[in-house]
Amino acid sequence: MDARRGSRWLGSFAVTSVALACAGVLAVACSSSSSCPTPGGPASGAPDTHCVDPDSGAPTATPTSQASCHPDAGADAAPTDYGPPLYGTTGNDDDCKYHVTWSATPMCENEGVVFTFTATNAVDGTPVTGASAEAELFLTPTHPAPTPFVTSTEGPPGTYTMQPARFDKAGQWTVRLHLFESCSDLLGDSPHGHVSFYVDVP
Repeated sequence: MDARRGSRWLGSFAVTSVALACAGVLAVACSSSSSCPTPGGPASGAPDTHCVDPDSGAPTATPTSQASCHPDAGADAAPTDYGPPLYGTTGNDDDCKYHVTWSATPMCENEGVVFTFTATNAVDGTPVTGASAEAELFLTPTHPAPTPFVTSTEGPPGTYTMQPARFDKAGQWTVRLHLFESCSDLLGDSPHGHVSFYVDVP
C-alpha cells in the first residue's frame, strides 16, 4: 500500500455485503425501498473553472506519461497536494489531467451507496483505462466513512463502479477519486491524479 495513503487513514477495510437502496441502478433517482424520504446527492455550488485559462477562457489540459509513473529516484519524496472539492457531478482533476463525471445510487445515512465514475483524458478525450480507481470518503479530516476507501471494477473502458460505501452520519461529505494511486506524484506528467466532490447526505 502506498505510504502516503497509509498516512491519511489506517488502511483500507474489507467491504461487507450491504443491501443497496436501489440495487443495481446507477442513478440518483430512488426506488420506494429507500428508508429516507429525500435522498441526498451532489452538493450545489459554483461550477468548476480551475482548468480554464483566465485570459482566453480556453480549457487547459496536462498530458500524462506512463514513463513518469515510477521515476528512478525520489519516487515517494513528493507530498500530494489536493485541490478543493468540486460541486455538481462533473469536473476536472486537481492537475487538469482528467475530466471526471459521476453518478450514484440514492444517498441515505447508513445505507449502501454505489458510485460510478467516468474519466477521460483532458488532452484528447480518450477513456482513462487501467487506473485502478479508488474512492476515499470522509465527513471531516478526522471522520472518515466506516470504510474509508472503496475499490472499483472497470467497465466499459474508463468507467469505474465502486464497491458499496456507507455514510454513518448526515452532513456534507467529500468523495475523493484516486486514479493511478500506485504512481508517484513526483513528476508533473505522472498519471497519478485525484479529484474531490462534495455530496450532501440527509
